[in-house]
Amino acid sequence: MFQNRTVSVRALRAALLSSLLFASGAFADEAQVTAPSALSSRTEEAHWGYAQRVSPAHWGELAGSGMCSTGQQQSPIPLQSTNVSHQHVSIPSYHYQTSQVHMLNTGHTVEFAYDVGSSVQLGGNVYTLKQFHFHTPSEHVVDHIRYPHPMEMHLVHVDANGNPALVVAVFIKAGAVNNVLLNAFSHLPKHAGQVSAPLGAVLNASALLPHDKDFFQYTGSLTTPPCSEGIQWYVLKNPIELSDAQIAEYQRLPHLNPSNRPLQPLNGRDAKLHPIPGY
Repeated sequence: MFQNRTVSVRALRAALLSSLLFASGAFADEAQVTAPSALSSRTEEAHWGYAQRVSPAHWGELAGSGMCSTGQQQSPIPLQSTNVSHQHVSIPSYHYQTSQVHMLNTGHTVEFAYDVGSSVQLGGNVYTLKQFHFHTPSEHVVDHIRYPHPMEMHLVHVDANGNPALVVAVFIKAGAVNNVLLNAFSHLPKHAGQVSAPLGAVLNASALLPHDKDFFQYTGSLTTPPCSEGIQWYVLKNPIELSDAQIAEYQRLPHLNPSNRPLQPLNGRDAKLHPIPGY
């Protein structure tokens, strides 16, 4: 059983300096570059959220986040499983290595900083996995289902310049206990600014992907401020499972439920479902 080492960010600053450097974005949980030395001030100044005067309807009022209200390729969007593409496309090739578990409660989500050396390859392009985090309930919706999945995981990848470029989204439904996240979810950091690094805890993001990796693909944006566009989205159609207790453990964290941005207009975009041969 792993020892819980949830402490303040300041206490772990030196130990986590290299592992908690996230991708670029002034306010974004989708892609942040905030070093541990600056985490306390960032989380104490809650510039945005999901309710009342800091809700998504007001994100465009934030400095540097005008794209949240004026952008034409925003995320998330509604998806349709009957909109199937039979054209040849580049299929993501996942090259994920094992990473130690380092979690940060940002006040908007719990982010898992990922150790260096993991990536997704698309054709000749390689995108590095920097972090993954959760939204509850899910942000994308498939087939106009009124009630989305209870959670959605975003694996955020950056390009060669360190800019957020590709997000792999995975739906989560209630079901069996997820052993990959069992120890991490037993030690979730409960308050904004807290870090949790359970002693000896490791995971491999490959085990957090469904076996059947059919995917929707479209060009969109970060789903948090500054809502930067030009992000390639790969939304896996099939969900993974967490137990009711695991989902409830996350949803009980203060201020993190709900944490989903409303659906955004398609504005002419056509998000195709791409079946992968062999599944």
